[in-house]
Amino acid sequence: MFPVLFTIGPIRVETYYVFWSLALCLMVVWTRKRAVDRYGISFPDATDILLYMLFGVFIGATVGGYFDNWSRFADSPLKILHFWESGLSSGPGFLGGGLLGLYKIRKLSVSVNSFAEAASVPTSFMLFVGRWGCFFNGCCHGLPNDGACAVVFPSHPGQTVLPTQLFESFAALAIGVLLLFLERKRDRTVERGESSVLLWPLFLILYGSYRSVFDFLRAGDRIFGLRVGQYMGVLALLVGLGWLFYSKKMTGTTKKDKSP
Repeated sequence: MFPVLFTIGPIRVETYYVFWSLALCLMVVWTRKRAVDRYGISFPDATDILLYMLFGVFIGATVGGYFDNWSRFADSPLKILHFWESGLSSGPGFLGGGLLGLYKIRKLSVSVNSFAEAASVPTSFMLFVGRWGCFFNGCCHGLPNDGACAVVFPSHPGQTVLPTQLFESFAALAIGVLLLFLERKRDRTVERGESSVLLWPLFLILYGSYRSVFDFLRAGDRIFGLRVGQYMGVLALLVGLGWLFYSKKMTGTTKKDKSP
């Protein structure tokens, strides 16, 4: 593939970081615009929350990278100090960003549901773009396979593996398109006061589902038989189901209170 996009003298511009940087910028700019224009959150509040989230994403993804590659650090424990070698893990990154973002949201007294809904669609498209960086870099690939969709990465010459990066990318794209469709359809119910939070819990449910399944096809270290992404996927799935159930319950209670 193309792990190095181009070089400027001794500087290597790696495709992985270019794609993920673009993906994060897309998520930040689009989420802030949606939060302000669509969900009534002030520009300064949306900006502050996103800055906290980005910091949390970096911490979570870095820590998660240690567990994703635990065998490397188990062999040489002192390597844990080389944080730049840990790699990045998206599932723990979501967790870190979510926790710090939630802290800032509560601190600013902003609606958790409103900000989460604003972030739902951009987050899906962020994953769609970012996973192409993984594909071009040759990381996060699948298990050896000789099927029609298998590919060869320069890091594993002569070995065909599943391009699980693309599986996840297109799954994220499908989720994003679905959420956009549901959001437009839901606009009519918002005018009648019948809406409850939907997009973010649904994103968590669908994201958690595909991570739980696709990571069985991923190569790499496993902890008690499962990858870190699968544990994060199950957590996302459960949180999404709980969030959706609680939201529907509260909406039903509100309707009963308003009924004559």
